[in-house]
Amino acid sequence: MSWIDFSEFQVIPSIRKLNDLEIALKSDVQVILLTEAHIANLLDLVKLVHAKDKKALINLELLGGFGKDHVGMKLLKNYYHVDGVMSTDSSKLGMAKQCGLVTFQRFFLHDSRSFETTLKIIESSRVDGAELLPAVMALDCYSKLISIAKIPLLAGGFIRDREMMEKIKICGFKGLTVSEKSLW
Repeated sequence: MSWIDFSEFQVIPSIRKLNDLEIALKSDVQVILLTEAHIANLLDLVKLVHAKDKKALINLELLGGFGKDHVGMKLLKNYYHVDGVMSTDSSKLGMAKQCGLVTFQRFFLHDSRSFETTLKIIESSRVDGAELLPAVMALDCYSKLISIAKIPLLAGGFIRDREMMEKIKICGFKGLTVSEKSLW
């Protein structure tokens, strides 16, 4: 995946309030996750991100007013110029990948069953990366995850301070998604 350098730890701002986008645009980050985008503002938001030489990533489940079928994925790539997508849905990610979008699968680690399912999916996955939530559970499960993962792993969710960010980095994750502005 050439659009982001995972040889360095990546902090990916998750923009939940559009007023925070300006802060992320001024930071040194390479990728911005437009968490609260919708079809009426997506084109302008992506243009702002690209104007600062950064990549725009969106969460398909949170993209308002958008059809998440093959035609929708083509629109994301060719009209909205989105660089990549995140989703919990493997079929949506498959469609996005076919359209040339970078794909990250999101996994929620809430019990041992969800963790076992996550391991199976990551082992056979064709996505470009995975995000594991919440970060505290991702940290706890990292050694098993990394033993089967052939893709970059990100942690996300409930990352509130630099101490937690450092734990994630030291553990071996390739990056994190975070809405806490002080960590960008």
